[in-house]
Amino acid sequence: MYVYLATVVLLLSGHVLASEACNIKTAKDFYYHISNRGPILEEVLKKRSQADASIEIAKQRPNPELDFEYLKGDEFGIDVNTFSVSAKHVIEFGNKRDKRVENAENISKFSKQQLDIKLYKLNIDSTINFQRVAQLKITIDAVKEAIFTFNKIIKKLSRRKRLNPEETVSLSTLRLASNDYKAKLNDLENERSLIEGRISYLAGCKALSPNYSNLNYKPMTNDNNSNKSGLLKLEQLKIDIAKSNLEVEKSLGYSNISVGPVVEYQSAGSDEFVSGGISVSFALPLFQTNDGGKLEASKKLIAQKVESKNQTNLLLIKRSRLVEKFNRSLSTLNQMPSLKTLENEHQKVEKLFSRGVVSISMAIESHRQLIDFLISRFETENDVLNTYGNITLIDGDLTSFKLLLK
Repeated sequence: MYVYLATVVLLLSGHVLASEACNIKTAKDFYYHISNRGPILEEVLKKRSQADASIEIAKQRPNPELDFEYLKGDEFGIDVNTFSVSAKHVIEFGNKRDKRVENAENISKFSKQQLDIKLYKLNIDSTINFQRVAQLKITIDAVKEAIFTFNKIIKKLSRRKRLNPEETVSLSTLRLASNDYKAKLNDLENERSLIEGRISYLAGCKALSPNYSNLNYKPMTNDNNSNKSGLLKLEQLKIDIAKSNLEVEKSLGYSNISVGPVVEYQSAGSDEFVSGGISVSFALPLFQTNDGGKLEASKKLIAQKVESKNQTNLLLIKRSRLVEKFNRSLSTLNQMPSLKTLENEHQKVEKLFSRGVVSISMAIESHRQLIDFLISRFETENDVLNTYGNITLIDGDLTSFKLLLK
């Protein structure tokens, strides 16, 4: 699914704490960085290797059997000693080994596909978290500015000996608003601290300072031209496992044969006898030929086909709805003013307020609207990112998410 995994083996020597890692500034830099190195990638690669090792187990052949017998008896007063040695090699009929290996390969493919999806989802979620930290920096600065402005007005009003009714109400409102924003600031800084700790570890860097990135959003078409290398591929792999498991059960219906040479030595008094031959043993299929196992595997295959068909249809329906959600959220986001435009407008309001042209109530409302807008804009942007990530997770299309990042 993800070809890039083959190119990163040389990066498994450890977690990179070089200055290059700490110079990660944009979401694009971060995404490319964790896609090519990091503790989770190392974990996934180790587990992929483990999945391959399970195939070697299936390739193992039964060990030869060595039998040794000693009998001692008496025949008309003469001691009789008998020694028998045989070596038997187990021959698996029904192509048991080939079927076993095929089943192990299918299970390995499924496990590695799950690991690839896990890694891809983590890379997407971590990149969104990186962008979230950059968003939080902007929101925190806006909240700090509002608190500073409110406190400045509070000090100014508090120094006056007398306040008119409007000023009295404004002072009370300002104090409430200032305390409310201090609580908001605490929540925002706590959220930023938690996310920063996680993404710093994933990047192998002690600290990160993300810059906000404008992403390359474009509308999506609901053409369902998925390459079935993501969640959709998992459903086909489940069917492949069920098929190969049925073949394994069919092979178990054939008895194995143990065959090999046998040598016997017998002594009776002064007489000695040595004989040799061949030994053959196998289970007689009189009572069963694994009909129960074959029936169960057959039923599981039928059930898996129905389940995978349902899950595939549900994923395609989900993808269709996610595309609609993405385009709707994107349209909403595109209609919102940019952060640059918002900053310019806010600076104009601040200048008017500093000149005393704008009332205190309008100043409070201006800051409240700015912070509420930032929160709404970033929520919409994160909704777009998450929705886009879920669509590519269904498709397994790595390149499309890379193209989203500038």
